[in-house]
Amino acid sequence: MATLHLIGQLMEVKPTEYEDKKTSKMNYNTEITVMFQGLDEQGYKKFTVETVTTDEDYYEELREKIGSTVALPYVMKVDQYGVKTYPDRSMPVLVLEKNPLDYSKFEKAKTVKTVAK
Repeated sequence: MATLHLIGQLMEVKPTEYEDKKTSKMNYNTEITVMFQGLDEQGYKKFTVETVTTDEDYYEELREKIGSTVALPYVMKVDQYGVKTYPDRSMPVLVLEKNPLDYSKFEKAKTVKTVAK
């Protein structure tokens, strides 16, 4: 297991519900959508959007922070069935003043197009 941080702008915090098919009990979660904006090797903008399902407690904690840059801690576990991620409740969700991974100093590389003759 590894603890990682999903860093980016908090775009949406959405309450969700689903019915457990075995028990017919309603369960509640929160979907958190985070967008990261960076640059690729040539200096072009690259956007990554991730939606993470977390427990319902995150809704109240994060709904007022939409638009802020956040660092969401989560645990990644790899087993024979694949990769699973879970929120790491032992660590707080950090609200950052700005994106710590600032790519604004990089410029687009001059690209040379070659034409086959």
